[in-house]
Order: sequence, then structure tokens, then C-alpha cells
Amino acid sequence: MGFNHSLLRFAGIASFSLLLAACSSSQVQEPDLPEHAYYEKAQQAFAEGLPATAAKNLQDLDTRYPFGEFSTRAELDLIYAQYESGDYISAHATAERFIKNHPDHDAIDYAYYMRALSTYVGSQSLIQRYLDIDPSKTDSKELQKAFREMSDFLYRYPTSDYAPDTKARMIFLRNTIARHELQVARYYLKRKAPLSALRRSQAVIEHYPSSTSVEEALAISIQSYNDLKLTNLALLNLSVLQKTYPDSPHINAEGDFIPLPLPSDADPSFWYWVSFGLID
Repeated sequence: MGFNHSLLRFAGIASFSLLLAACSSSQVQEPDLPEHAYYEKAQQAFAEGLPATAAKNLQDLDTRYPFGEFSTRAELDLIYAQYESGDYISAHATAERFIKNHPDHDAIDYAYYMRALSTYVGSQSLIQRYLDIDPSKTDSKELQKAFREMSDFLYRYPTSDYAPDTKARMIFLRNTIARHELQVARYYLKRKAPLSALRRSQAVIEHYPSSTSVEEALAISIQSYNDLKLTNLALLNLSVLQKTYPDSPHINAEGDFIPLPLPSDADPSFWYWVSFGLID
């Protein structure tokens, strides 16, 4: 009798414990708020400098009221909230979604601008921001993507309020990408691969002719043609260098080309090795 009673008591306690565990493991479903409440909470978060909180409320609004009164406005605000909170990938994706879903919206230029800006800022890695390393020494794929997206924006909306800022950023991108091409070209010269170096230098001259790197690109082209024993082409590029940059340090007093020295990392310093080539 006592054993059976204890067994029943144990079974009851075990069942109750399992029930509590099941209840505690299940997610508590928050009741939906009115649509305007999510939007107002997001605006309050913006005012308090909490973009991540604003993004969460805007995402909740979008999930619960995808076709509501505030949905389109919330999508635009979400782009900004994600950008301000440092979630550049999500900001880019949200901007692209807005472009796809609202191609005729009055603020469509803003979506195109933020799409490009998210790529631009996101391309700046942590090591660049905190160690102040020249971005031209890192991978330029994202910079090139930002340049293309900004070009697309300016082509579509040349008179947009965001056009002046975009043009200024494109100048920086153009010069940075061109410097990156020359970084790679110098590497190929060091590796005694003049044809590859030539391709990079010519890419700068062809695609970024107004960049600050054209003078050096011409010098690398001349050096590459000389290394390839293509004297006529080397002289042709030299004539362009003489006419365009008569005071170039790559030309001596007699107008002859001064051969380029090996890049600084041909005899790498300690910092070059510990930074994987990012610091000379």
C-alpha cells in the first residue's frame, strides 16, 4: 500500500514537472499592437538614438501589417534604421526590395542612393577603420560594386538631392580603385610578370582616366612594355607621359624614361609580414 502510494505520488510529481518544462520551453506569443503603435515606437527609438530598436519595431510592423497604412513608409525608415545600426547588408537588401516593389514611388531615388551607400560604407572593413590602412591595399570588389551602384543612381536621377554627395563619394572611389589597380600592377612587376602589370595599368588609363593614378599608370605601362621588349609601344606611352605630365618624376632632364625601382615590399619589413602585406 505504502509503495503504491509513493509510486503514484512520484508519477504525479514527474507529470507536473514535465508539464512545467513544456510550458517554459514554448515561446510566449506577444499580442499584436495596433499598426501605428509599432511605427510610433520606431520613431521614439530614432529620437533616442536607438536605430537597432527602431529597426526591430519596423520589422515587426512589416511582418504584422505588410499592406497597412504605414507599410511603405516603414520600409523606407527600415533602410535608414539598418544603415544607422551598422547592418549594411540588411540595409542593402531592404533597399533592393523597395526598388523592386515600389519602382514609381516618389522616394525611389532615396532607395537607390541608400543601396549604393550601404555597399560603400560596408566595404570599409574594420581593419581599415581602426588601423587607418589605405583601402586601396585591400580587395576592391565591394568598392567597384559601390561605384557601379552609384553610377546607376546618377544615371537615373542626376538632379536628385543626393546626387552631389554621390558624386563626391565616386571621386574617392575612383581614385581608390585606381590606386588598388596600381598596387596589383606593382606586385606583378615585382614578380616579373610584365604582361599582367600592363593589363592593370592600362585598365586605370582606360576606365579611370580622370583619377590621380594615371601618371603612374603610364609609367608602369612604359616599364612593362620595356620588359616585354616592345620598344615602340613603350615610346608611344612615353610620348603621352611627356605631353601630359612634362614635370613627371619618371622623366629625366633629357626626356628619357627613368626605370621604376622595385616596390617597397620587394624587401619586406617586419610590419609587412605581420600585417599580411597591408602595411609596408
